[in-house]
Amino acid sequence: MQEYPAISQAVTAKTGFHRGIHTQQSRRPYRSSGFTLVELLVVITIIAVLAALSGFGFKRLREKADVATTISRIRGFSRANALYATDHNGKFVPVYAFDKDGQGSMMWHYNRAYLEALIGDKEEFEDAEPFEGIDGLPEQVLDPVVIRAKKKYWSRISASFGYNGENLTGGAWGEANAAAARSIASMSHPDETCAFITATDWRAKQSGGLLWEKSPVEGKTGDGKIAYRHQGKAVVSYFDGHTGLISINDMKEINLRGGVNNVFWGGSRRSSGR
Repeated sequence: MQEYPAISQAVTAKTGFHRGIHTQQSRRPYRSSGFTLVELLVVITIIAVLAALSGFGFKRLREKADVATTISRIRGFSRANALYATDHNGKFVPVYAFDKDGQGSMMWHYNRAYLEALIGDKEEFEDAEPFEGIDGLPEQVLDPVVIRAKKKYWSRISASFGYNGENLTGGAWGEANAAAARSIASMSHPDETCAFITATDWRAKQSGGLLWEKSPVEGKTGDGKIAYRHQGKAVVSYFDGHTGLISINDMKEINLRGGVNNVFWGGSRRSSGR
């Protein structure tokens, strides 16, 4: 076959081929257009960091929402107490009450008149069995943290909130016609005295003020334990109707300034500066 040198040289110059032999330029390594392993690891790391930050932000937002919701609900307890007092000669709902024989204890969260003031519709709880925690009450009156935890007897009011059970007047436990309660007239400092507080027992007690530090566990108890379940604080409603937050360190300060005799528990000792 006849060769044409001029044409062969032109082809070689343009393509890098000469009679099937590759030039150095044609042997350049092939590079894929996809991601390398390092690039993929970087992307995955960024996504993981963003997901963690997003989760943390969601948790903080939910905690703030829980505090706001609980404040709103505990205010409802104080409003119901004020309505009860209006209909009962200025006396707030008794922490507990007995009949003429000293029998039939009626704790505050079973008091039908109070619950009607709280719920606004007695049909909501009229079918609830006695001493079953009034499980017929709507969740809208309970602490949202307790609702999500769903621990022992979570649906009872007493697993969410406790009523101040210290320095009461009106008779002893089991005494005929006893009604351990406070009245508007007997309150010297209603703006400093706890009415309702987040707790795991129906009766909040000074002796239960620090129990959460050793056992921060949800679920109905019988020890008067205050629950600092909201960002390390308890939500409290005072007898004048305003609300606030209190920490374990605040409670320790109260203990140093009179303990059960502090005005917070309805005593006469006031906090520093007051």
